[in-house]
Amino acid sequence: MSDYIVIPKAITNVPCRFCGAQPVIAHTGGGEYSVKCPNDDTHYHTEPGLIDIEDWNNHNTVLSRQQADLVPDTISDDFFQLNGAILHLATSGQEV
Repeated sequence: MSDYIVIPKAITNVPCRFCGAQPVIAHTGGGEYSVKCPNDDTHYHTEPGLIDIEDWNNHNTVLSRQQADLVPDTISDDFFQLNGAILHLATSGQEV
């Protein structure tokens, strides 16, 4: 018997953003489950509870893969965050 439940292909899910593996459902105890990467426990996994494939998909999209690249390397007073976007103060007053 395996430690994981394989998600059926009829259910839309995205691969792990770190290694590209298809997610699995793991029993975390007490009637709770987590959607996780089968290859590495340090890769993203959903909080224990109900099976939340939507949360898995949201955290493993192309945008979430690029988010780390959007954050400045150092903390600076020249940048601020607005609704998830990181903006430079020099361009904040300009109309788009």
